[in-house]
Amino acid sequence: MAACKKLAILGKGCYGTVYLAAVILPPQLEWKMLAVKSSTPLSVSICSMQKEKRMLELFKGCKEIVECYFDEFSFEREGFIYNLYMEFATHGCLWDLICKGPLPDDEVRMYTHMILKGLSCIHTKGVVHCDLKPENILLFPSCDDGGARFQLKIADFGLSREESKGPYGEIKFRGTPFYMSPESILGEIVTVLDVWSLGCIVIEMITGFHAWWNIKTQRELMFRLGFLEQAPIIPNGLSWDCQHFLSKCFQKDPRQRWSAAMLLDHPFLYSASYNMQGYLASSSGSR
Repeated sequence: MAACKKLAILGKGCYGTVYLAAVILPPQLEWKMLAVKSSTPLSVSICSMQKEKRMLELFKGCKEIVECYFDEFSFEREGFIYNLYMEFATHGCLWDLICKGPLPDDEVRMYTHMILKGLSCIHTKGVVHCDLKPENILLFPSCDDGGARFQLKIADFGLSREESKGPYGEIKFRGTPFYMSPESILGEIVTVLDVWSLGCIVIEMITGFHAWWNIKTQRELMFRLGFLEQAPIIPNGLSWDCQHFLSKCFQKDPRQRWSAAMLLDHPFLYSASYNMQGYLASSSGSR
């Protein structure tokens, strides 16, 4: 069992709590700051987090997905709980960045490129994230020379599922409403539902507001998505490349929506300044 001292709560979810913790790691036996996701003692919570661990094992080596170092059980006041030890995002999440205001165009392109690389890796393994949103995209120090302030990594695979070719039975409303696609309302699990979510995130990075800023209630949102199959309004004043990119994210028919791999070659990602081209060149080997 790792020597671990939980210092603060970073977040809470349905199946567990994420802590900032000081952990002694072998072989140097030095303290390191990690994020520790701990389950509740309930079996459903433990099973969900063990599934998340298996998912993360599939994506090892992808720098756009958060790394899980190891897992273990521990006995605490609540009983036996399951712990995932993951890298700690020192700069918070993408939502923290968006809350400070719209991002510069070059950053939007670079961060969109990073998210797409992570999604492409996830989808190649036949997995659908199902809850892609700014709160689940973590910010780490940037290690490239292309001008990006942060390295983005996709996290929280608690709701992820393997792709299904039809409705997923009793599972409905999987995800966070403001990022859900029309087919996800019906319980269909396809990889491109994550692409719809990405489109919503891109609008937020550009404007600083939710893509569905004009919707007042969740009930109205569900009606527009599930019954009318509407897409968010693409903001005025965007470049043609950006409008076209978003239109491919928001195709109502998932069979017509572009995949993450297709969007990686979209001109929108390549229509930036020298810094963006430098980033793409420096990261091309990991695509």
